[in-house]
Amino acid sequence: MPSTLARSAVDAEVDHPEWFVTRWITGGPRAGTGVGTGIALIAEPGHVNSYLVVGGRRALLFDSGMGMRPILPVLERLTGLPLIVVNSHDHFDHRGGNQELAPHVVDIAVHPAGLGGHHAAPDDFYPTYRRAATRAAELFERFAELDRSGPFTLTPDQHPRPLPPLDRWRIPAVAPTRALVDGESIDLGDRTVTVLHTPGHSPDSLCLWDAETHTLLSGDTVLSAAYWAHQPGADVAAFGRSLGRLAELPLHRVLVAHNLRAELDVYAVHRAARAMSSVAEGYTRPRPDTDALDRPVDRHELHGITVFTTPDSAAPGSAVTR
Repeated sequence: MPSTLARSAVDAEVDHPEWFVTRWITGGPRAGTGVGTGIALIAEPGHVNSYLVVGGRRALLFDSGMGMRPILPVLERLTGLPLIVVNSHDHFDHRGGNQELAPHVVDIAVHPAGLGGHHAAPDDFYPTYRRAATRAAELFERFAELDRSGPFTLTPDQHPRPLPPLDRWRIPAVAPTRALVDGESIDLGDRTVTVLHTPGHSPDSLCLWDAETHTLLSGDTVLSAAYWAHQPGADVAAFGRSLGRLAELPLHRVLVAHNLRAELDVYAVHRAARAMSSVAEGYTRPRPDTDALDRPVDRHELHGITVFTTPDSAAPGSAVTR
């Protein structure tokens, strides 16, 4: 039987400057919790964001991060409740902590389309990611230097930490233990979150909807970064439909997986839905570019949104695959 996490107290603020940055999402306090929304950001700045949703009897971790540093001690400081892990999708940067957490959690849950995945990351993933992360950190430092000269927009928790030694970093295969279907409710005790299947970025992409606080946990379906619709299994037309569906929700906030801003407003979803639909329908004129991993892409820019597709993925509504 999986154990519960070690501590029962919910800290008001937790900060792990060596790698993780953690804070409670404010606004719309839940009665008796004292922690705002009851949702905590667990950020690996410059890499990925995970989120902890705390209920009365259980807690839910949405994505487990990169796995470069142990995430369990962070969770132990935030909650002692039994924990379910929900992976937003199968990509390595969202399930790197699954191996560490598997002995301690009730379930590792995914959409049925992801049950056949969750394989180990290939050997060439690690040096590729190291190069991309190192380059991103160098670009960030140039931006931070400019920011210090006047705009002052950056906060300390947005600065990427130096990469730890990665010689032993591995993301192994960890089989999910539970499938979650579209519309399913996850009962955490005094609150529920609803599973939304949002294919587009990947076939198994999930979002979680917390109707009580009007909060969407979006994974890679809504971002404050470029939208990656060029990887195997991506589908621009499906992406547009998923974003259109999310735009109909009575949103107050969107909690996203990547880039410097963890929290977006409803208008970001509407802009993304319009942009992705325009790309799917062939109304954009992309230019050649490369993604962060140096793979060639077509870059589409409109409505303040950037979308990457595979080069010459011309047919409107076609699946974007490699």
